Amino acid sequence: MLSQNMNPPIRLLAGFNAAYSGRSTEHLIYVPGRSMWVAAVGTDTVDFSIHVPDLEARTTFSLRTAKFKKTVLNRPLPQWGRFPAGVLLELCNAGMDIEGLGAVIVGDETHGIRYEYGLGVAVAALVFTIHDTPYSDDDLIDIVEKVRREYVGG
Repeated sequence: MLSQNMNPPIRLLAGFNAAYSGRSTEHLIYVPGRSMWVAAVGTDTVDFSIHVPDLEARTTFSLRTAKFKKTVLNRPLPQWGRFPAGVLLELCNAGMDIEGLGAVIVGDETHGIRYEYGLGVAVAALVFTIHDTPYSDDDLIDIVEKVRREYVGG
């Protein structure tokens, strides 16, 4: 959901360029009500790489490793990475399959659980956008709340 009068933050574009040099964004999304931005590109792997310049962090996982809250290197998913991983698992299990993705996410949320939750909302908005499926704020919150209860908290 990118309004014509909205410009993505420079740190989003710089973060995307640093992570995916030479590639163009395929999806550029502003998550309304969350002050979160996502720039994403499809990859030729089945892995999901999430870069978060605000936290100076990144992680890579597959659907298989995410089920065990692990990265592709068999290390525990970082706390901040659990919402994005859980959302991808939930939506892929619901039939919104995605084959590999690279995403850079930035936001103006307060760091901590609110920011981590916002990462999940941003990834949910991204998946709906990739599948060209309309969504509301309530749809995003419902998914992330389910992930919070059943994946992050479990």
